[in-house]
Amino acid sequence: MGTRREFLTQALWTSGAAMSFSPTAFALFGSSSGELIDPVQAACKRLAAAGWRDLLLTVTGGAFDLGSTDLAAELGKRLNVNREVVGFADFAAAGERGVEPGQPARSLLYHAFASPDVVHESLTEYPTLAEIDALENYVYGARPPALADLQKAAGDNPLGVVMMALQYRPARDTVDQRHADLVFSRTGISRMGTVEPIYNARARNFEATVPGKPFEFPAIPQRFAPFLAVRVPGSDPRLALLDRQKGDEDHAFWLPVQKLFTGSQCLAGEKLKVELGCAFRNEKLRKFHRFLQLNGYPTEWAGDDLDQYPFVMKDADIAAFSKTGAFGPGVVEPRAAPFVNRAKYKGEWLGFQVPREWVATNGVVYFSSGQILGGEADTEEDFKHGEYLYFEGAGADYDRNAPEYVSLRHRLREDGTLEDLNANPEMGRMIREGGYKAQHFIDFAGDGWVEARVTGLPAEMPRMAAYAPISPPDFFPLVSQHDLMKWWTTEVPAAIRDGLWAIPPYALSARRMAANIELPIGFSIYDVGASAVVAQAQAGKGPLPKREVSRISRYSGLPDHSPGLFDPGWDASQGLFYNNPEEGLQAFLQNHGLGTPFVEDVKLCAALGSYWPAIAPDSTRSFSPLKNPTGYVYPWPTIVPLTDAETGIEPVGERFLPWDGVRGPQLVMVDGKRAVEYADIDRVDYAAMPNTMTIAQIAQVDLAETKARVMAMASVYWALGIRDADFRKRWPKSKARAITEITRAKAGWAVSSFRSVNEDEIELLEAQKTLGVKLSANGPRYRFHIYRPGVQTPHPEDMRKVRVSIKEEAVAFVDGRQVLIRRGRQAWKRDVSMPRS
Repeated sequence: MGTRREFLTQALWTSGAAMSFSPTAFALFGSSSGELIDPVQAACKRLAAAGWRDLLLTVTGGAFDLGSTDLAAELGKRLNVNREVVGFADFAAAGERGVEPGQPARSLLYHAFASPDVVHESLTEYPTLAEIDALENYVYGARPPALADLQKAAGDNPLGVVMMALQYRPARDTVDQRHADLVFSRTGISRMGTVEPIYNARARNFEATVPGKPFEFPAIPQRFAPFLAVRVPGSDPRLALLDRQKGDEDHAFWLPVQKLFTGSQCLAGEKLKVELGCAFRNEKLRKFHRFLQLNGYPTEWAGDDLDQYPFVMKDADIAAFSKTGAFGPGVVEPRAAPFVNRAKYKGEWLGFQVPREWVATNGVVYFSSGQILGGEADTEEDFKHGEYLYFEGAGADYDRNAPEYVSLRHRLREDGTLEDLNANPEMGRMIREGGYKAQHFIDFAGDGWVEARVTGLPAEMPRMAAYAPISPPDFFPLVSQHDLMKWWTTEVPAAIRDGLWAIPPYALSARRMAANIELPIGFSIYDVGASAVVAQAQAGKGPLPKREVSRISRYSGLPDHSPGLFDPGWDASQGLFYNNPEEGLQAFLQNHGLGTPFVEDVKLCAALGSYWPAIAPDSTRSFSPLKNPTGYVYPWPTIVPLTDAETGIEPVGERFLPWDGVRGPQLVMVDGKRAVEYADIDRVDYAAMPNTMTIAQIAQVDLAETKARVMAMASVYWALGIRDADFRKRWPKSKARAITEITRAKAGWAVSSFRSVNEDEIELLEAQKTLGVKLSANGPRYRFHIYRPGVQTPHPEDMRKVRVSIKEEAVAFVDGRQVLIRRGRQAWKRDVSMPRS
């Protein structure tokens, strides 16, 4: 087998092989009969009696009556809006009517229905998603524009039918943060779940957890709608674009102008028929076996077999438009199913003969999983010489044309039963020798598209589908990757910024890449704005809200909540296309790079230093700091520590609830000396642990708590003497090398305990008395137990555990401004060395 780069180059020429797919099925979008006001009238009648009539009378000084018999006239009245009422502080300053035609953000009733901030105890019911959609149609259809006028306003910029994922957000989460508004993207992410979706009308959002059932994950749908949009260059002053990047002036973006729906009230003088269609693909097993073929490894599965289920899964096996009427049209709903499923083919359990030559290749066996892009993997010598390995796999020249990891730990016997190799003392040897049949597992992730077919518009008008990944769960639904990225780049002190993360927290909305060009819908490699987040063009920006609006953290399926680094990726992976030397490698988004099943990747990526901090847990400290993935120690530090309760060290009530079902490290005595006992990462197998994963606790972690944990951990490293400036002085000509060495130094300490601390704890009181200081009562306060690892040894009685001796240990108490630390038996010290501004 050649180098990774040789493999990638070869793979580029073969990744676009043709496949036969079934045609997309379409469903009508909007009503072909009746008036747009009718469903709005029905919604208002239902909600008026639930407190909404009184609320809107209060907001408008008695001027707007939700129960009016002439609702259309009522919605058109000019109003004085009291923005002091809770939930209305960020309603657009220019908004002065119940409905402002074509402008949802300036429509008071739309804001009231759609904003998650409009929550009052007096309200006993809230709008459904279908009712919000109906009101949205009325906003765009109350005074429908003429197509000729829209074309004139567009000038030389083309108009097109563009499918958008959309969400109405409070001002703080919009593009320009001036008022609550709709935000749009041509990528919308839905999330796999084990049970059906749960819509929380009060929060105007889908739930990420199931109340009372901590081990269930509800599927999380994503809403799409078609718009007439204008294609503008990045330099166009009308373009409100989140996360602007260098070079955006040379790219084009689609700017929504008018929502499209069936009937004669959408465009003046036009009668439209709008139909929506969607299609999805999961080709992980097919991609894996083509990888084996491409690299000359033997595989019993080839040819027509690879076009069949489960090598390729399609459409409703993955997701479809929701049939729940209260969700409304255009809502992509993932199929509810277990996260791990034994694969069958033609009625027989499906496995594959593990090629001996493949698993013998350096880097292929990663812990106890099969790593697809092993190639000439990094060596211990590379690491010793300071190569910048932490960021390597996320490079621009890495093509994830197959799932990065595949399960090898379940041997498929001839009678169809499984041998769990995790229970076999010879597992490591057996995997590295190969030659046995391993069971294939599948999940129902995938990617696809949502498109609109519109009758009544010029045939030559471009039609642009939306990209629709069906992705693994978001373990931190209240944390936005964009917010974390923005905080890191603008608020974190420059003196600690570069070394704060092992992997930078870039958001997908900050990437300029095409959607999956391998899908048969025909996404273009040159259309690099697929994951951009934009707002509708406004006539003037307007002022910022007059007062601070309370922050309610909220899940979103738009790309600003998604990670934008791909090693291999979470919601999307990176594919590469090569056309000619002048254009070089061109990247696109795809969804088959994560492991098969995806939980195979969860353990490995969650364990690697908070790789995607807004979506995947940093479980670095759950496993031995001396973990040995490919034959040598490859250290990763804890960046965003999970608490003892979140890792199952401390109980929650009367039971333990570790996020992944694996209890974290325990302090034990070995031959009279303290040591730390861990689950052996090689034998931790999420595929063999159904219904043990939970986000009941970590789903409550919001942005403020995430930032507090990151800064607390960083300040402990500084208190231990690991300070960024020292490394920059040592390697002044290589920022990358300095960051690598900072990261390695941090990884020299392991976190065995992390939790919030109460002010009356004896140990804390002792530290404060000794030093004559107190931790601040304002904000989080934490206690760390950290240690320098010595030697890892197997547990003498339990092969699923390992023990690590302790060279040195320390206890630290942290608030937002200081660290109280005691190393070993030394005296307590106060450290304020880390810059905070």
